[in-house]
Amino acid sequence: MKITKSRRLFGTLEMLLAAVIIVLAVMFAPAKKEITPPPTTAPETTAPAVETTTEAVTQPTETQEATTDFAQVGDYTVTNYIVVTADSAMEMYSIASEKLTNYANVINTFAAKVPDKQIYCMLAPTSIAFYGPEEYRTGSHSQPDGINIAYSALSGANIKSIDAYGEIIKHTNDYIYFRTDHHWTARGAYYAYTALCNQTGQEAVPLENHQSGRLDDFVGTMYRYTQSESLLQHPDYVEYFYPVNEYEGYWFTTPALSDPHNLRVISTGITERSSKYMCFIQGDKPLERITTSNQNGKKILVIKESYGNAIVPFLLDNYQEVYVLDPRQDGVTDMNLPQFVTDNGINEILFINYVLVPSNSKYMNALTNIVNKDVSVPEAAETPAEAPAEAPQG
Repeated sequence: MKITKSRRLFGTLEMLLAAVIIVLAVMFAPAKKEITPPPTTAPETTAPAVETTTEAVTQPTETQEATTDFAQVGDYTVTNYIVVTADSAMEMYSIASEKLTNYANVINTFAAKVPDKQIYCMLAPTSIAFYGPEEYRTGSHSQPDGINIAYSALSGANIKSIDAYGEIIKHTNDYIYFRTDHHWTARGAYYAYTALCNQTGQEAVPLENHQSGRLDDFVGTMYRYTQSESLLQHPDYVEYFYPVNEYEGYWFTTPALSDPHNLRVISTGITERSSKYMCFIQGDKPLERITTSNQNGKKILVIKESYGNAIVPFLLDNYQEVYVLDPRQDGVTDMNLPQFVTDNGINEILFINYVLVPSNSKYMNALTNIVNKDVSVPEAAETPAEAPAEAPQG
């Protein structure tokens, strides 16, 4: 078919228009995210009888969506299982079902050895569950789903699970996680404490009733792992809250509690910018005992890694004695845990760990070792034999 001049001109204009569209598409295309394929399991990190209660972790709903002081996710990179955004870094989490079940079974084993003690289990969520890219907080990376796997495997009649996630998600406008460190803040720990109180029928002292202060210029573990200049230029601060009760604390190197060292529940003089999370109970000591002016006779043992440090000061509002144990520390790695709680008249035990701990072999091996001990039963005093009757006189 013969092509007219007007048709040729129209075709030329079509080609020019198509070329312009292609150029504009390239110019305004979004930057490509550099993403390392996610791991299949979470990486290791340095971190009276009642009916069983294994309450499911609250799933987020549309009404719980909230903005926070974290920057919008935007572009991000993933390096060594750490997601780095414009002003924050967060540990990646992946569900490890077998390890989560094993974690629950260790607690089940302990509960069976001390059936007259009340056991609480709290797996603490991390910041990525609330502020991370959607693909790293859903599906195989869903922390509520992972926590529920562990909680559903708890079987002791004297165990209660604590839904910290369901309480924390109500407060994501607050400063509840550090951006340059993998821990929660004191406010995040406080909301977990209120979840414990809600489950146990105790009253959580309102946050505004505590005297408070802060340590500025904190740059924590996430900066150390990533060396991100952006994190260095956007430091955190460490807020702290004093217990409302008077207290006295000591830390010990062995379960014999025979070598007391003065313990500061809140340390306000830390100047090293990377160490300011040690504001809470002076960091990770082997064993601690804190007595308070709260004369209610209640004693609790907190079994934890560093995530539990920030929650301990709030427990002093509800208990007369608070014991704190880090199973990884020298001096307690071979202790007899069931015997310890029996000997010290401790009736409540809180296992509090952040969600990556079930995949941490160092912590789990230490915990398993001190749980797999038996309580010694005192031998009954021997009943004296009756004296023989006197021989008849002859």
